[in-house]
Amino acid sequence: MRIGELARRTGVGVSTLRAWETRFQFPTPERSATGHRLYSEDDVERVEAVLRLVAEGLTLAAAITRVASVGPGALPDGEAEAILLRQILDAAGQGIWVIKDGRTRYANRYMAELMGCTVDEIVELPIQSLFDPSDRPVVRERTDRVRTGQTLHFQQWLHRPDGSTFLAEVHTTPLLNQAGRYEGGVALVTDVTTKHEQDTAARLRAALLDAIGDAVTASTNDGSVAYINDAAERLFGWRAEDAVGRHERDVFPSPDDPKLGARIRSSLDNGKRYSGRYRMFRRDGTEFVAHLTAAPVFDAAGKPVGSVGVISDQTERDALEHRLTRREQQAEALAVLGAQVLRTPIGERERLVTEALEVTRRMLGGAPDAIVVEVAPGGDELHLAAAVPEVDRPITFRSGSASLPGYVAVSGRAVLVDDAAKDPRFESGSPGELPFASAIAAPMFGPAGVVGALLVTSPEPGTFQRRDAHFVQAMTNLVGLAAASGV
Repeated sequence: MRIGELARRTGVGVSTLRAWETRFQFPTPERSATGHRLYSEDDVERVEAVLRLVAEGLTLAAAITRVASVGPGALPDGEAEAILLRQILDAAGQGIWVIKDGRTRYANRYMAELMGCTVDEIVELPIQSLFDPSDRPVVRERTDRVRTGQTLHFQQWLHRPDGSTFLAEVHTTPLLNQAGRYEGGVALVTDVTTKHEQDTAARLRAALLDAIGDAVTASTNDGSVAYINDAAERLFGWRAEDAVGRHERDVFPSPDDPKLGARIRSSLDNGKRYSGRYRMFRRDGTEFVAHLTAAPVFDAAGKPVGSVGVISDQTERDALEHRLTRREQQAEALAVLGAQVLRTPIGERERLVTEALEVTRRMLGGAPDAIVVEVAPGGDELHLAAAVPEVDRPITFRSGSASLPGYVAVSGRAVLVDDAAKDPRFESGSPGELPFASAIAAPMFGPAGVVGALLVTSPEPGTFQRRDAHFVQAMTNLVGLAAASGV
């Protein structure tokens, strides 16, 4: 149970329980894989026992010390009770080790088994022989802390008489007499060597999986998420502690036909792999195209018990392929139109201007307007010469930095505008001009210099990319050639 449930069951507030743990190391919760405190029914009984002892007149420190050393019950009195207590201690599933004045005063049968000797032999063993020499300063420091009344919980490698070692999880509590003076220490000892090895192997596997650039997930047969690596956290926006235990359709939803997800799950349940493209949602609702490779996991009997998946985001790859395809198409369109211009007699090329504007709009994703303007005599203005779609009114742009075409005509280079309202290089929105939010303009050259410009526009900011400016400049050169030195 979590600390809130322990507080509800015992009537002791969460903040008070945490204060007890900080001051007295009581109670001592386990920790979940995500770091949350976890308590057992024994902890409920131990906290309630402390409350009973305090109600009977003991101080809080004395009550906690007593419960921590002997459990929630009272110490039995009399010889018969002492025999019963020894039987209980010998039956305990933990090693119980009592130390006083640097010597072992008592060890139960389980503690002797942990040390690979008899109870009588462990009592005779020198305490220092149980520790590696390099650990002895730490052992002395811990002993001093217990003498001051502290309860300690730590892990320590212990040496058996036969030379072997094991990793012990030790919970040490001071034993106090009725006057509250230190009499010795009692340690509860558990062999955690196997758990330590398993945890080490698990951490190694997790580190290896976290080092993989692709998202890695694991699910049980019922579809519950059992694991996600760091890359999966970044890709889907879920923290592992929030995703584990949820159904995979909630953590990795897809807008695709639900039947596809069912077919993938059915294939995995039947021991078959799946590999293919799969649309998915992140936690924030954004969609992306993934490449999913999923494989079943089998138990020792060959029965599927779950599945693992490797997921890679195809967004950048698809965008790159789209850009490459678009460049190839633009290059091909330039080549075809250029060949057409060269095959057409000079006096008949003007009809190709409109076709060039149409091609420019298509290659840029259907820009709303593509126009050609020419520099008016005197160079103070640029007048509309051709437009796709057609414009039924005169369009005039001012020269120089008073307008985008005028700026391009002066600079002699193509200009990309992401947001006209925020671009300080030229003015925009003057009467008679064509309004736009984003645009590309390229100069058109003649024998005497710049004779005009080609302008493609969009009502939305950020429509065009920088590489599109090269294509527009190339199309402008073709338009200039088709127009034969002037539209």
